Amino acid sequence: MSQGQQHALVIGASLAGLLAARVLSQHYARVTLLERDALDELPPEAPRKGVPQGRHAHGLLAQGRVVLERYFPGLTEAVVARGGLVGDVMNEVNWYGHGTQLAQRPSPLVGLLTNRPLLEACVRERLLARPGIELMQGSAAERLLFEDGRVTGLACRDPQGIEQVLKADLVVDCSGRGSHGPQWLQALGWPRVQEERVEVGIGYTTRLYRRRPGDLAGKLAVVVAGDAPNWRNGAMLYHGPERWIVSVGGY
Repeated sequence: MSQGQQHALVIGASLAGLLAARVLSQHYARVTLLERDALDELPPEAPRKGVPQGRHAHGLLAQGRVVLERYFPGLTEAVVARGGLVGDVMNEVNWYGHGTQLAQRPSPLVGLLTNRPLLEACVRERLLARPGIELMQGSAAERLLFEDGRVTGLACRDPQGIEQVLKADLVVDCSGRGSHGPQWLQALGWPRVQEERVEVGIGYTTRLYRRRPGDLAGKLAVVVAGDAPNWRNGAMLYHGPERWIVSVGGY
């Protein structure tokens, strides 16, 4: 490692942060993940405050599974061992668009059906097994450290509310929609980051249902795309051996 590649700091230990840390571990001697939620206090399958969409339907599509498997060998097998399921996303899912069911044929597109918190937990376990990776949970990022024209680290609050200073050669913000990055940069004298907003106007809700043998004639999921004039949409996915997860919404 070069002198400037000793320590990388990643804000946020959701999937974006976990994957960023995995890639950075190939280039930096140490990688520290800073996560506001206290992950050890939650069961592996429990949704957490920092990932509010974790309560809704999730399926890992074929290429996403391939990428995760490349970075974390054995991940698919581990998720399946804890209740997940793999399936052909073209032949084992009923897809509907404009009121019509799409044709089904066998394909090499293998998806992974599981709940979001469990997928995140399995990825996190494999990441933390790598040398040089540290997770600081229950710690909130406060402000950037800035010296001689460059960011040199981060100040944060630990679970006891005590400020800590973390020096780093690189800081990556993966904290999502709650990011304070623009405000931090503005406080350092940089102009406010230009934002382009696209109002989607979608609303959705989710509920779990009992899954019985023979439901959907053995298919693993059904996905209905929204179309005019009502733009209603929804998905029912395998969520465990005895559960369906159903998310429905509209624009």
